[in-house]
Amino acid sequence: MRHARLVDVRGVRGRCSYLLPIRRTVFSREEAEKFATYFQLLTAASCEVIVIDGSPPAVFDAYGLIWGSYWRHRQVNRRFTYLNDKVNAIHTGIALGANEKIIFADDDVRYGAEQIELICERLEKFDVVRPQNFILPLPWWSRVEAARMLINRATLRTADYPGTCAFRRSAALRAGEYDGDVLFDNEEMIRHFAQRGLKIDHETDLFVRKNPPSFRKWLEQRPRQAYEDFGLRGKTIFFASILPLAVFLAFAGQNPPLIFFAAVLSLGSILIAAAGRARGQAAQVFPRSACWFAPVWILERVASTYAAFYWYLVRGGYPFGEQILSKGIGRDWFAGGRTASAATAKSLIRE
Repeated sequence: MRHARLVDVRGVRGRCSYLLPIRRTVFSREEAEKFATYFQLLTAASCEVIVIDGSPPAVFDAYGLIWGSYWRHRQVNRRFTYLNDKVNAIHTGIALGANEKIIFADDDVRYGAEQIELICERLEKFDVVRPQNFILPLPWWSRVEAARMLINRATLRTADYPGTCAFRRSAALRAGEYDGDVLFDNEEMIRHFAQRGLKIDHETDLFVRKNPPSFRKWLEQRPRQAYEDFGLRGKTIFFASILPLAVFLAFAGQNPPLIFFAAVLSLGSILIAAAGRARGQAAQVFPRSACWFAPVWILERVASTYAAFYWYLVRGGYPFGEQILSKGIGRDWFAGGRTASAATAKSLIRE
């Protein structure tokens, strides 16, 4: 990629601000140039690009040489002191945004011009828009993740938890800061907004693509996702109970019950994932084969739950950057979740 072809867009207001929080411990020129290509696409869609970078100074400066002359590449404002530094970056970006409409996205999310157009239109009527993610391409480990997303889509009224959302800047400032000392920060933000009375549009059929993680990164994320669920005690107890029950049936010499238990668990998870794929327009972006990986996700989550127990017992929390976070979910999770779910139910009845 030739940097001379880039256009200086500093000061360009655009139709919305695209907020990307990022942190790297080492510099990758290949990654920086891939992001620069993506940022050009965002700029062409009339987005102001804001990158809030929590990387160490040398790494920040290296990325700044490629991004800083063309897009707003800024450090995290250290007046924000939450343990989860990504939350500090988001609050920094909200303060800097030049537009009323802000799209926040994790670093693996990739918007297209059509999705930006649709989400900006929805922000004319709502304070917050929460789209849905799908993964493409799909190596086998991402098919396991896709199965998890489909199970959530089938079992949660507001569907799966995305790595992105959009909101009106004035509404976010009015709602105030959300709990940033938690791992599950994206959904905590949404539930905080709901609890503060913001009007949320759960766009379960507005799909935004995510890049798949590397296999190594995917493995690293497994215990963290299980730890995020610790506040959801029923869910954690369910996954933690599968292993001792299977061991009991195996050592009791009761093979038929063990086989029946495994079959019910496997078939049940596949059917639930299939129900998630059948909901709305999910079949357009989730292949049927993803449903068959649902039993693999069950096994993965069982193992990850015990790995999360290890982190809790040995370290008192889970590592996130340079911090140990003891809370998976925060103060607005339950009340905000009930509010959001009730609002979604009312909108479905009206439709």
